[in-house]
Amino acid sequence: MTFIIIRILDILISVLLLIIFSPIFCLISVIILLMDGKPVIYKQSRVGYLGKFFIIFKYRTMKNDILRDENLRLTPFGTFLRKTSLDELPQLINVLKRDMSIVGPRPLPEYIEKKINRTVQIKRRKVLPGITGLSQVNFTGKNRKLIEKIQLDLKWLDEYSLNNYFKILIKTPFVLIVRLFKNKSSIIK
Repeated sequence: MTFIIIRILDILISVLLLIIFSPIFCLISVIILLMDGKPVIYKQSRVGYLGKFFIIFKYRTMKNDILRDENLRLTPFGTFLRKTSLDELPQLINVLKRDMSIVGPRPLPEYIEKKINRTVQIKRRKVLPGITGLSQVNFTGKNRKLIEKIQLDLKWLDEYSLNNYFKILIKTPFVLIVRLFKNKSSIIK
């Protein structure tokens, strides 16, 4: 029952945020187009619910040039998008498509998920992956190992409830604001 209520909340919240942020969507899209051309949206395959692959959407933050160093590819506007986590806004569409939830473990690319124990992989796949989650709202600004992020994902799964969904949902904007003013790198990866 909790899963169904959370799914309904995901849809309502996504539609509301898409309406509220529609001017920002347009502005970001135009800026990316003018500064670096197409594509505006970056697409990447991720492992999702029950191990099914899906395409995650983000605003493109890197130049189209093929450079090995990610820091050289990152555009100045891309840096801003990542610091504010605005590059994640297109994932609201992933939520509507039922690829993702607002709150849950972050969806991982296959090459990273392969580093995780098979039992843990199966457990993480029992819920929709999220835009934000326990790992993201507990980001301290230091580099963390994958195992530390996974442990927080597992804690979320063990304590999966409507109450915890709302706690993370409410905490996320405050964490984003604090991180922005502390000039930390992106918490939602």
